[in-house]
Amino acid sequence: MEAESESWVLATEIPFDDLKGYRLEECVYWILDGLGAKDLEWRVGGVGGGAADGGRDIEAAFYLPDDAGRMERHQWWVECKGRGATVEKEAVVNACNNVTAYPEVERLIIATNSRFSSPTIQWVRDWQASHPQQVIVLWDRAELERMLSRQPSTVLRLFQGGLSLAGKLEAIRERYFNLMEYSSIEQLRAIWAVRDTLNIGPMERIALVANEFAHGDIDERPWCGGDDVHDASGALTMVLFNFIYLFSKWTKTGGDEEPFVAMVAYLLSASLRHLDATEVVNLIEVALRAAPDQPMSQENMDYFLGPILDRLHTDLTLVCSADCPRFSRDDSLKGWQKDDPFRRYWSRYGRRGAARPNQVIDARLERTNQPCVIGIGLSADERCRIYATDPTVENLLAYLDVVAAVVRARSPLPRRKK
Repeated sequence: MEAESESWVLATEIPFDDLKGYRLEECVYWILDGLGAKDLEWRVGGVGGGAADGGRDIEAAFYLPDDAGRMERHQWWVECKGRGATVEKEAVVNACNNVTAYPEVERLIIATNSRFSSPTIQWVRDWQASHPQQVIVLWDRAELERMLSRQPSTVLRLFQGGLSLAGKLEAIRERYFNLMEYSSIEQLRAIWAVRDTLNIGPMERIALVANEFAHGDIDERPWCGGDDVHDASGALTMVLFNFIYLFSKWTKTGGDEEPFVAMVAYLLSASLRHLDATEVVNLIEVALRAAPDQPMSQENMDYFLGPILDRLHTDLTLVCSADCPRFSRDDSLKGWQKDDPFRRYWSRYGRRGAARPNQVIDARLERTNQPCVIGIGLSADERCRIYATDPTVENLLAYLDVVAAVVRARSPLPRRKK
């Protein structure tokens, strides 16, 4: 893992020589955030970009369990020394002596974009031996580089050119799962161009798909559109077993949950190109449980899966009926047309407001004497299966059977060579 993380970061692209004052403090701040620090306080405004009060530039706290399991707060201070050459010993001596006036501080980090001399390092060791109550840690350029190699999302935030494409992929995954943030469309395009050379696992694929829907749709870069069953099913399995965590996190942060809903609906339909509906239903029932031995209630299943099934139903009914002789193509196209922006604008001064975008009326006129375009055998007066089958949790297996039939007919897998 260490060797892999080092390959994420292009150290030569990180401008360490320019990391002084504010820029060094910002870098160390986000490194601490990546390490899990809480109560971070960046004391901006003093000499050299940081605060002179007590000498520290950043305060942070780490909460760790004691022997009894209770969480204890551990206070850290950080002083940043941006230099063009070796940090002078006097600066380190002053920092160590100053911190003794604050016994609540357990650890003092002295960080630099440069290096510390051997005499300075030895002095800190000797000082530490006579002052064991407070720990002094020196972070030089090599140490900052090592920590940044383990935090690609921090590098992506601060130094766009400092990541390899593998590092950018890791940063996209980390930002989505840990920070609930999306990355730029340029990053997605760059990774897509070399996707066959990268190791894209289920978590990375989930993040990529969600990012695509956050920027629009999946059509330009179909991350699960290939012939490998594991691309879609592996990502679906991962997202289902993390479903409640991700769904709840998006809800609590107040973010737009539509990209998440669209992502799961896409993984669901893409997996049904390869898997039977029974397998997918079994996977859902195993992953979404109230407890290991307790199925989730019908009400909760409806709450979590309802929006996903609705999204899937809206998409498939429109695209499958668009060229079907049983339906009018014009009616299908109306479902995809966006509102007239000029007409919609003036609705803000009305009493009723505009209809919600992408809200589709499901009522359609159907010619039941015409054949199904994908070859489903329908008896006289029998309705189209995709319209007639309710997209509900209660009816999940029957509905996913229809989805599988539609997706496989519309986007068949190539025949394998014997």
